Amino acid sequence: MSDPRSPNEVDLTVGRNVRRIRNMLGMSQEALGVKLGLTFQQVQKYEKGTNRISASKLVAISHALDCSIAQLFADVDASSNTVPLPSVSAAALKLAGEFDKITSDSQRSAVVKLVESLARSPAGE
Repeated sequence: MSDPRSPNEVDLTVGRNVRRIRNMLGMSQEALGVKLGLTFQQVQKYEKGTNRISASKLVAISHALDCSIAQLFADVDASSNTVPLPSVSAAALKLAGEFDKITSDSQRSAVVKLVESLARSPAGE
């Protein structure tokens, strides 16, 4: 039997998703806290799964992060139709967020080709 004081797996997953989406947007814990009327410490506790997020606060977080409630629960239920958020660096998430702001198809294609080329080249070249 698990320790009732330990964070629940669902709380941990939702917290990780909040952190990933926030990082993708380049938003600090403090900035999210301001939008929610919370301290950055409370946001930190949510993201670590230490404190559970109420239903009303989940809605507020989804509005603040401009995402769906389903995105906050990605990976919670393996049978759901949501696409799991990848475990990637904060820099990669920021790049993805900025990439979506590019409106030109040809520029988006050029960025993809550039990143693919850089990923294939040996380090230091």
